[in-house]
Amino acid sequence: MSDSQPIGATPGGDTSGLILTHLTTSAARNAAEAEAISRAYDKHIFRARRKKQETEWLTDDFIRKVHADMFGAIWEWGGQYRKTRLNIGIDPQAIREQIRLLSGDFLSWNDSNSTMSVLEVAARLQHQLTKIHLFIHGNGRHARLITDIFFYSRQHRLPQWPQIQLMARGNDVRVYYITAMRQADEGDITPLMTFIEDCLPQAN
Repeated sequence: MSDSQPIGATPGGDTSGLILTHLTTSAARNAAEAEAISRAYDKHIFRARRKKQETEWLTDDFIRKVHADMFGAIWEWGGQYRKTRLNIGIDPQAIREQIRLLSGDFLSWNDSNSTMSVLEVAARLQHQLTKIHLFIHGNGRHARLITDIFFYSRQHRLPQWPQIQLMARGNDVRVYYITAMRQADEGDITPLMTFIEDCLPQAN
C-alpha cells in the first residue's frame, strides 16, 4: 500500500471488478470509495437505531450487507466473500463457517451477563474480522465500521481511527497496529485493546 493512499485504500493499479469505469485514476476511485463509506456510516450509525444487546445482529447477511453498502456501487466484489486464496487470511472455503463461529462467539461476548468489557469485545471483533480476511479488498475499513456499529450499539464513544497517510509519524502508528494484531494472533488481545483505546476521544 502506498503511503499516499488512505489507510486500507483499494490498490490503485487493480481495477478488476470496477463498475464505475469512468473512475480512471486511483485518486478518483479513492474519493468515490470515501464518499460511499461516508454514506455507509450515515446509514449504519448516524441514522440507524442502535442494535439491541441481546439480539443476533452480527450475521452473515449483515456482515456482507455492510461491505456492499461501502463498496458495492463501485466494485463488483462489494459484499462478496473472496473465492481466491491470498497470502493473508484463511482458506476462502472456510470463511462462512468462521463467520458462523464468530457470530456465536460475539453473541456470548455481548451478552448482558458477560464479564467482558466493551473495549475487549471490540478488539476481539475487529481482530477476528481482519484475521479471517473476508473480502478481496476493504477488509480493514469494513472491520472498523463493524467495530463502530458495535460501539454505537453500546452507547460508547466511537474511535477516531488514525489517518496514517496524513500523519508525520504514520509509519510508527502502522507498525503499532500491525504488531498489536500479530500479538492478538498469538492470543494476547491487550495490545490491540490499548491501540483502540488510544483512538478514543477524550470523554467530556
